[in-house]
Amino acid sequence: MLNKKDQKIIRQMMRHIRTFPLLDSEIRQFERDLTGMALEAEKRGEDFEDVLDMTPTEFCDELLYSIGGSKAPGGRYLLKGAGIYYQLTGILGTALFSLILLLALFYTIIIPSELAQTGLLVLFVAAIGLTFFLLSLSFGNTAERDCGTTEKSAQLVNNGKILLVTAVIFDIVVTLYMIFNAGASVGHFNYKLPLLMQVIIFFSCYMPAILYIIGAKRNLPREYVLNEL
Repeated sequence: MLNKKDQKIIRQMMRHIRTFPLLDSEIRQFERDLTGMALEAEKRGEDFEDVLDMTPTEFCDELLYSIGGSKAPGGRYLLKGAGIYYQLTGILGTALFSLILLLALFYTIIIPSELAQTGLLVLFVAAIGLTFFLLSLSFGNTAERDCGTTEKSAQLVNNGKILLVTAVIFDIVVTLYMIFNAGASVGHFNYKLPLLMQVIIFFSCYMPAILYIIGAKRNLPREYVLNEL
């Protein structure tokens, strides 16, 4: 039975190892090996940290690199960054489009008026936007939670593709709404606003989804990639 100090070191090492794109079976094997090393050190009356001869995280880095050449945690940083981004934008976007949806319902159903037709259109746009940001919130949480678990990388790739598709739909709907509800003829229509919106949507919706997919693909287990080939 490991003493409390060595148990804490093993937990620290396993937290670090889980940030690398490894299979669950590989992670469990590392835990057994490290625990065995600590037990052997205890039997010899040696301090486990002295046996490591470096910090626990540095030892893990050296161990992973020497065994499998794994020097960087694959797509973990991309996935985690995209996950945090989607959680933040998901919260803000959900709150904003929920408010827009309620206002559209109010003008369309509760007090039907000359604004009813516009309210229906806004209602549709808000529903699309709300769907996108709810997916962003959910998939962002999943990405941050599972970025170090390679078995779930294939599902994360699919999540990224869904985010990309919903971003395209959201982009099309918003652009069409801006074009056909500009309140001006084509000859006087200001196309700068939709173009500006395209730039904003590209960097705020498309780019994070692309990074999400790239991160998940880089995190795929080697066996999965070979099977795909």
